[in-house]
Amino acid sequence: MITIVHGHRNPIGVTSALPVSWGRIRYLMEENEDDGRERGASLDMEIVVKCLTTLQHLFSWLPLSSHVPPSLVTTVFYWGSTATQSQSTEAALAGLGGVCELLYRRYAPPSSATTALRLHHCALRLLRHLIHSPHHMHHAHHDYLNKLAEFLRLFVSLHFKRLEAEPEFDAIEFLSYLFQFTFQVSTGEALRALVDKVLNKIQFQHNKAQLQQLDNDTCDDDGETEWQTFLKHCIECIARVADLAPLDVFTLVLDRWQCMAGVHARAAGRSGATVADDRLLAALLDLATLTRVLGRLAPVLLTEEEGERRAAASSAAAVLVERVAGTLAGAALTRPHRQSTHHAHALLQVHAEMFACMGAWCRYAGECGLPARLMEGLFTSALPFLMPHDIPEAPLLCHAAAHLILSLSKNVKFTSDPVSLVDDLFNQAQRSLLHLEPKTGGVVREALLSLALCRSTGGSGRGEAAARALLAAWSAPLTIAGPVITLPPLTALLLAFVDAATHAKKILAEGIQGAAETALQMLCESACAAAEGELTDFFLALFRCLLQHIGPFAYAAIDVFLQVVQRGGSDASLERLLECVRLGVEAGGGVRVPAVLQLVTQHALPRAHTPDVARPVYTLLASILIHRWRYFFPIKCDVGEEARRMEELRGVLAAVGRALLEPDIELFRLNLKTLDTLNTKWKLYHKVIFRSEFLAQFLSVLLASVCERGGGRALLRDEVLAAIHAMAAVDFLAFRRAFLPHFLSSLSDLTPQHIALLSEFPPDTDLPTFTQNIQRLMNDVNCYREYTAHGRIAAPLA
Repeated sequence: MITIVHGHRNPIGVTSALPVSWGRIRYLMEENEDDGRERGASLDMEIVVKCLTTLQHLFSWLPLSSHVPPSLVTTVFYWGSTATQSQSTEAALAGLGGVCELLYRRYAPPSSATTALRLHHCALRLLRHLIHSPHHMHHAHHDYLNKLAEFLRLFVSLHFKRLEAEPEFDAIEFLSYLFQFTFQVSTGEALRALVDKVLNKIQFQHNKAQLQQLDNDTCDDDGETEWQTFLKHCIECIARVADLAPLDVFTLVLDRWQCMAGVHARAAGRSGATVADDRLLAALLDLATLTRVLGRLAPVLLTEEEGERRAAASSAAAVLVERVAGTLAGAALTRPHRQSTHHAHALLQVHAEMFACMGAWCRYAGECGLPARLMEGLFTSALPFLMPHDIPEAPLLCHAAAHLILSLSKNVKFTSDPVSLVDDLFNQAQRSLLHLEPKTGGVVREALLSLALCRSTGGSGRGEAAARALLAAWSAPLTIAGPVITLPPLTALLLAFVDAATHAKKILAEGIQGAAETALQMLCESACAAAEGELTDFFLALFRCLLQHIGPFAYAAIDVFLQVVQRGGSDASLERLLECVRLGVEAGGGVRVPAVLQLVTQHALPRAHTPDVARPVYTLLASILIHRWRYFFPIKCDVGEEARRMEELRGVLAAVGRALLEPDIELFRLNLKTLDTLNTKWKLYHKVIFRSEFLAQFLSVLLASVCERGGGRALLRDEVLAAIHAMAAVDFLAFRRAFLPHFLSSLSDLTPQHIALLSEFPPDTDLPTFTQNIQRLMNDVNCYREYTAHGRIAAPLA
């Protein structure tokens, strides 16, 4: 019968014989299925495969609307499951292929919902089996997984939406297993092939011709060369894949790294060799690249949670750290980059990348169970590159070594006194770090101070003394060398400790108090006017880091800042001093609000001609209003004082109103947010002074901004409409009957007829309806004005 069906040329004859054909084919497959279940005997897979292949062929071209029984679909799907794939991959592929052919034909019999549910249950059972038995997935044939993915794609695209309405269909469960399958199946050959491809792309041994064409000299706007940008993106691609299979990707990279590290070790053994070897050069450059990749994978590898894989991950990390630490220890003694003429640059790159790699792994030393002595030994490898020598060290190595010590100081728990590990550098830092580049010196200062503060948490007091000694040594040259040289390193140090613990900040404040007092005196002296930038930078960093710990000095400094602003200076200095004052205002305490208001209104606002100046000025005004609101409404004061403070409030609110007319969209956003905060926190719109003197003016400005077509303010339309609603909510009736007619009368190009029509504003007060009505009103205003401008009288709008 199968042969007859295959060879029949009359479709009507074929379809009339289909029910019998389906029955016989199904009988043959179910007989073999039952044999396999009951007796465990050797199945005649040849018959099954032929039946499934025949069905797959028939499904691809026959009209299927009423000829394929749902029970046959279930039987075919059974042979496509992994239960039979172990017996015959060919049968499993043919079974899944048959179901895919049905889906490609958009098979929808009268009982299509029932059939789709059957397919859903079969698919869910298969996915559940694969997810809970990962070894089946890992050993499944690649073609089978591809065919299964094809079936799932077709099933979801054709039937998922229809099944959502079925009560028996659990969409969440199905999608959960589908996503798990998608990610787990990706960790096999496909992802390994992807990582291999990317690794080949960034290695000179595999892609030398293309890599040599990349520019590694010219930097872009981000300070990166073309080669650095390319490498960064490739490494991030590998890291994304590692998120799905951390141990597998790390092991893949580590294997390549081990090969290159072996080449490096053999080359180091041939000290003094000067022969140019392109293959060795490529291997060294690739070792530097792979070392960077392994450093990037540090946080990813330890996301492995399963017990055995977690142990394997920690073991792999230990292998890497121990070998790199040994290489660095040897390089500190031999300086291989000085012994090779042809490969010096590549050896420098390798050395620097190993420092950086260890810096990344320091954060996870505890999780990997790395011994403390191993991590402490890294100090010995890095310190020689930070000490002065007759032959200066390469700046690249110095900077990398400094960052390694900084990472060690912040992430490793030491078994011995950490400062004793860097005694020579500690003593040298108190004398001078001028042998290092400024950025490297800044990193060293942060690292040494972190080590001292780390020791101080033990309560012995020795760490506090060490920290104070360092700060005293770094502050001492201020009166001799001047603020231009002395203050920038201290400024960088303060910014580095903005998020430090309270105890550390207290020690830092005590140690830097003397420098702060000297700098404040210098800020008042005209002889130091040229250093105003460095001085104001220092004070801004001081206030950001230590405002809560410098006590009355902060408010004495603010009084000095108020005087300095009055004498002029650069806009950048003005901006920094205003920010210092703002921080003091928000912190509370002894800031003299009248003096600050006088500074703003008489000196800062007149200079606010550019956004760079205007924004800090209005940010300070916002802080005064929000954090010192009670100043304007004192509980007890004489009549004269009360009137003076009301006048000050009028001036500030008028300034906020003028800012809403400025074209700077960020300034508009800032002041709109200030008004909203004041109303939320202090009920500004309900205050008598605002209702009687400012409400109508602010509403007029905001309604006019709604009228604007396009421009930056259109981006803030929702915020503007919310502000209009909040102001109108003070008295909706007065808004409709008094304010709107007056506002409309003030607009040009509107006839009395237009004003009368527009004044009929709906009484709705809920926010959504009110804002819609406002937008409709202003659209009508624009429409009427257009008609009038063109010499026509507008008809009433419906």
